[in-house]
Amino acid sequence: MKDISDQVLLFGISENNDEDAFRILFERYSGRLFNLLYRMTQHYEDSNDLLQEVFIRVYKNRQKCFKMKNFKGWVYTVTLNLARDYIRLHKRRREELLDEKREKTGGIDLLNNSANEEIKRKILKALKKLNKKYRAVFTLRDIEGMTYQEISKTLSIEEGTVKSRLNRARLRLTRELEGTL
Repeated sequence: MKDISDQVLLFGISENNDEDAFRILFERYSGRLFNLLYRMTQHYEDSNDLLQEVFIRVYKNRQKCFKMKNFKGWVYTVTLNLARDYIRLHKRRREELLDEKREKTGGIDLLNNSANEEIKRKILKALKKLNKKYRAVFTLRDIEGMTYQEISKTLSIEEGTVKSRLNRARLRLTRELEGTL
């Protein structure tokens, strides 16, 4: 099934409302898109909801999607836009939930967490502190493994901008993590 191109699948969805073609596209992209959403939002359930919204938009725009030359770039752009909207609208809610969790647990008990979990927590915390434009580039390149060119198309920015933002993101993460790992 991997040899079927996105364009062929999109044709099946747009012309025949082919559920199998849509399912294949979902299976092809859902894991990577969920990971991106989760890394951006840091909220499991909401990431699932946002992923559903991404594929609702794919289905609603199936006629337009078929005509696109770069479906992958478009679907990543939709995903990032939804994540940005979520972050903007839920920033306050997330902070309140974290405060409630800290109150209930009395803080984080480092003795009960493995070293890997503690490192992961510190990295995620540092990643959350990054400006969203740096976080997006860092996530797409260093976590999702996208090329500079793919990121450039997805975010509609120049390749040089991708490289400079990635460099700044890495530097800021390094500074943030110095002395904590």
